[in-house]
Amino acid sequence: MSEKGMIGNVEVIAVIDMIPPAREPSAMFPDVPASAWDAHQDSLENGMLQLYYGAFVVLSEGKTILVDTGMGPGPHPDRGNLTGNLYEVVSDVLQPPDNTRNTNVSPSDQVNFVVHTHLHADHVGWNLRYSGGMPAPNFRRARYWIPKPDYDYFTEPTRLEQAPHVQRQIMPLRRLRLQEIIDGPADVTGEVSVTPAPGHTPGHQVVLIDSNGQKGAVVGDLLHTIAQVSEPTLGCRGGY
Repeated sequence: MSEKGMIGNVEVIAVIDMIPPAREPSAMFPDVPASAWDAHQDSLENGMLQLYYGAFVVLSEGKTILVDTGMGPGPHPDRGNLTGNLYEVVSDVLQPPDNTRNTNVSPSDQVNFVVHTHLHADHVGWNLRYSGGMPAPNFRRARYWIPKPDYDYFTEPTRLEQAPHVQRQIMPLRRLRLQEIIDGPADVTGEVSVTPAPGHTPGHQVVLIDSNGQKGAVVGDLLHTIAQVSEPTLGCRGGY
């Protein structure tokens, strides 16, 4: 499942990895009274908050940028044993026409950068696959951009013990020489950049697009529902 649009000369494609079970708004916004949602029923589905786990493919100046990598293949017991399919969706999105297909090159090889907004489990799940216990990158020609404050926080030994997704999907990237630690604002292309937006995690960052007079952003978990655009005081639950 994917949807696409243009911001100036930059194409942005939203891709879905999996759709978890809907939940009560209070599960994500415990400090927001139920009555506050009365004005935002259009952001709910039958009164429930529906999240979507996925990523964004950003095409800019001949480069392919994948923003986050979803939940991963699964099955995920804490998400109703659902499975993800982001790798297949991204491959379909990047698949060239049949008459230009090179059978020796996977569509995923077109990805030049994997940019992580942050290091929660639902944003890093397709970084690596495992065969015989050995990790291999799903996007083998990409550099994986990781915000330094998140890396420092989640790889602290005590926290790392409680973060198996970081152990499996982040830590091997250094050994594979695919990791780029990003500390502060940085340009991906002349039209696409990242800038810190901490809060959800210590190193949360957003992807900014500025192209041909138009601007946009891939905001990661800076927002969890469209209701927060018009009412940013709707604060999501705390904690990293």
